[in-house]
Amino acid sequence: MIAGFLSDALAPLAWGRPWAFVLLALVPGLLWLGRRRDVAAAAPRLLHPDLHGLAPAPALARGGRAASVGVAAAVVCFVGALARPQWLGAWVLPPAQGRDVVVLLDTTLSMTLEDLRWNGKPAQRLAVAQSVLSRFMRQSPGDRFGLIAYGAHAATLLPPTFDRRLAQQMLMRAHANLLGDGGCLGDAIGLALRQVAPRGQLKPVLVVVSDNGWSRRGHVSPAQAAALAAALGVRVFTIQVGGAPASGASYEVPAFGAAQPDLRAIAALTGGRYFYAASSTAQQRAVQAIAQRAPTLQPPPRRRSARELAAWPLGLGMLLLALARVAPVLGAARARSARSAIACGDAGWPGPAP
Repeated sequence: MIAGFLSDALAPLAWGRPWAFVLLALVPGLLWLGRRRDVAAAAPRLLHPDLHGLAPAPALARGGRAASVGVAAAVVCFVGALARPQWLGAWVLPPAQGRDVVVLLDTTLSMTLEDLRWNGKPAQRLAVAQSVLSRFMRQSPGDRFGLIAYGAHAATLLPPTFDRRLAQQMLMRAHANLLGDGGCLGDAIGLALRQVAPRGQLKPVLVVVSDNGWSRRGHVSPAQAAALAAALGVRVFTIQVGGAPASGASYEVPAFGAAQPDLRAIAALTGGRYFYAASSTAQQRAVQAIAQRAPTLQPPPRRRSARELAAWPLGLGMLLLALARVAPVLGAARARSARSAIACGDAGWPGPAP
């Protein structure tokens, strides 16, 4: 019962350097050296029998033995401190492993239409999208967020970063007609694909927020950009914040000379998902669904919090070492006292006062 109690009580005790206990092999050697010194100190000397030279020898031997034992015990304590005793606590969760999330924000003039409501008041499409995405960034720890705005041109407002506060600030600074009008979603997707990278087992994702997603200009067509994203394993989630819902049918653009996919088709081609969010509530549900489909990973805990205890055996070892230094002095004092008492007794003088 006692053994079980002690085992449970000492279960949280661990050692950071267990190999240090190999040094305990020095302790028998120290005791052997101390024993040899005690024997040498206690050896009889060729003195006249009437001088009583052997009287202080037992006291000196006892002091030497105490010093040897004290030094050996101090070495044991120092080895215990070197082994880093630790008292283990709760398991420590490692940081969540997220992915690169790049938001592609449409800043064309059509995003200024006030056909949505926010907090009961009419609000622009762009303003509602900014508020919803800002909350999404704040509630996604572990992810790196980037921001690309596009209109007649595409530009990186912020490369992927862990600084979510900066990402929110840059998001709220975007405004309509920031990069002209016309739409170049293909260029924006191509620019985003150059900045993202897989993080472990997690593939990056792109979130396109637009009112229709049609591209009228640019150097890269939406069809080419979607095909490249699919080849790289990057899913594109599209959120349409206004206008008529995308049907998934292609549309013709003379600038590209081929039929181009709309927002619904881009999401389908890349393995993402299309959301039609014509209200602020629908947009919030859309970003929540994206967070569930592209979650962060929480690795299992691999270490526990530990409180270092090395100071205790170190302090005890220093105390024992100090006592080992004092023991021979006390032994010598006792020997002198005994020698004085013997000398006074032989001469008939009274001994020293107790």
